[in-house]
Amino acid sequence: MQFKNLQIILTFITFISFVLSSPINDNKEETKASIQYLETTEAVQSIDSVLKYTEFRGDDKLDAFIESGGSDNDMDIVFFVLNSMGLNVTNVFLNTAGMACSAFQTPNEKGNGYYFGRNFDWMPSEPLILINHPDNGYSSISTVNTDFINWAAEGIPLEEVLDKVLSHPEDLIKIPDDLIRLIALYTPLDGINEKGLSVSINMVYNGPINQNKPGLPHVTSLPLIRYLLNKAATVDEAIEIIKNVNLHSSLELDYHYLIADATGKSVSVEYIDNEIEVNDTKILTNFYISKNAKLNEHSDYSKDRYEIIQQMMDKYPNMSLENAADSLEAVTFKGDTQWSVIYDQLNLEATYYIKSNFKQGYHFKLLENNDDDDTIVVSDTEETTILIEEIDSDSDSDSDDETENELME
Repeated sequence: MQFKNLQIILTFITFISFVLSSPINDNKEETKASIQYLETTEAVQSIDSVLKYTEFRGDDKLDAFIESGGSDNDMDIVFFVLNSMGLNVTNVFLNTAGMACSAFQTPNEKGNGYYFGRNFDWMPSEPLILINHPDNGYSSISTVNTDFINWAAEGIPLEEVLDKVLSHPEDLIKIPDDLIRLIALYTPLDGINEKGLSVSINMVYNGPINQNKPGLPHVTSLPLIRYLLNKAATVDEAIEIIKNVNLHSSLELDYHYLIADATGKSVSVEYIDNEIEVNDTKILTNFYISKNAKLNEHSDYSKDRYEIIQQMMDKYPNMSLENAADSLEAVTFKGDTQWSVIYDQLNLEATYYIKSNFKQGYHFKLLENNDDDDTIVVSDTEETTILIEEIDSDSDSDSDDETENELME
């Protein structure tokens, strides 16, 4: 009960911060982005303290988790995974608070594939890009807000954790990167898998989701994304998975999902009175797409961002990478957009822009056998050759199947 009260307080603080935010960035300057090509290893690497990236190879324990019946709360899921990997960890707290986000799917400039764009809007935090190569599922790129998993306390009563977070963060234990990497498997906020399926979770302002259909496993809001990325190749397969689990909201909030595949099919998945409703849409922000949702004081929240993205899609029916980046930049929250990502559903790549800096992009490939290309189209009218700087690092030869028990006792 104490942890639930803490969650509610954090939710209120987060919501107020978004209400006071200015949602639209109208002062875009015409610039060309430089792109860095980054290669992941099993070590957690970082760039200028603004971006971390890593990979996982091995058994991520998803199958065992689902076969066990799952769980209706985030912490049990984290502890299940860590314990299954041989770690006895008990001092981790998750803060999966709300977020005001934008996502869309659009045809690419050649008309032979699709881009899936997404802004993650929240208070200042440090993103982690995780490339997962599971033993029993599809490989994927996903993005995690490490601030959600970066608060640990030892010997601190739960009722004091909020005060520590807000006023004395130095009293909280910094979770080691290797442990964050494992927890990140089950806390993705968006991603793309090797079949081109892309997913974004966005918050809506209504009651929590708590399903209890007999005989079905239980998952919470973010682990559901891991399930979809590992197991679904198409929107239809994703919907079938969602229909066959009981979903429980993280932090007593309501969420909806934009799910799109490589064929161009794109839908919202929403929960109305705990029942799933699927609607075709190319855009998702923070209001319900469903006409059956109950109206409240937040029902029009973020419709301005939705309309701006629609205007950009009308202007550019087939978007270049720069057009997609411009669309995301047009709906950034000043100071609160932590990352923007464009997933290439044809080439299985991701380009990130951090903290609303669209002058610098970071590029990741999902599969190593994709051909490198040193030329990136950055303008509708001009092709500019950009030197892609490869950041090399030593490969970690040890598999994650041999997790070291001494990470945390």
